[in-house]
Amino acid sequence: MRATLLGTGTPTNPHRFQSAVLVEIGNNKLLFDAGRGTVHQMYQAGVGINLVNPVFITHHHFDHINDLFDVIISSAMQGRDHELKIYGPSGTKQIVNALLEQVYAQDIRFRIEEDKDIRRRGGSWDERPEAISQVGVRDVEPGLIAETDQWKVFADFVVHGDFAHVPDFEWRCLGYRVEAQGKVVTISGDTIPCEGIIKLAKDADLLIQCCHLPKSLVNNPVMEYLTTSILPSSGQVGAIAAAARVKRMVITHLSATINSGNHSEILSNIGQDYNGEVLIGQDLMKIEV
Repeated sequence: MRATLLGTGTPTNPHRFQSAVLVEIGNNKLLFDAGRGTVHQMYQAGVGINLVNPVFITHHHFDHINDLFDVIISSAMQGRDHELKIYGPSGTKQIVNALLEQVYAQDIRFRIEEDKDIRRRGGSWDERPEAISQVGVRDVEPGLIAETDQWKVFADFVVHGDFAHVPDFEWRCLGYRVEAQGKVVTISGDTIPCEGIIKLAKDADLLIQCCHLPKSLVNNPVMEYLTTSILPSSGQVGAIAAAARVKRMVITHLSATINSGNHSEILSNIGQDYNGEVLIGQDLMKIEV
């Protein structure tokens, strides 16, 4: 099993693309999130976009779904001839349907009519515009959500914003656990320390964990709110890895406040709670598991 970090940044980090992780298990290519740059980065990594299936979405912030339609359309235009499966929290199906039936409906129709004209003229190519709409979407809850004879994927709720006081706002975020070849890879999505991520990461060989900013910047009420409700600092993620007894952790979803100038500080913060191997993620980093 191999994990490739396609994008490791936040929306405001100009040095990194946005959230996306590719997990390869033999010939199977599973994509987790599709932030800005996902398709570009797959080309850079030498991965055939038409081979990616399924796609798992952690939550609906734009930096995790910017390239979702690009994955859908590019995979078809590169020859995908099978249904693309997409899994995500409540509301994922509504988003995909809107992309296909409203936002990009004219684009899809154009490509279908263009394809007909080319074939009428005796043209032959690998593009499959009719496959763009061949998408199967499932809104999922915690538990085993997808499996083949080679892998299993489990989901659980994680905490990335708690709006219990707003009853008309349903906001669900997921983390994922991939089990294959006797190994475990956990993708945290965006989350602070919580029961869900610790359960998903239990005894994992690799935890791909979001880490937004250095502990040293948590020095005012706004930052304290962010790191106790929205995204963790380097002072929190080590506790997740330690509680789950993970073998190795790579941090991702890094803001521009985490850079080469303070990597030693970040690793020192994490090391106060966790004594396992820690990697600071980079775009296109490949990790063998």
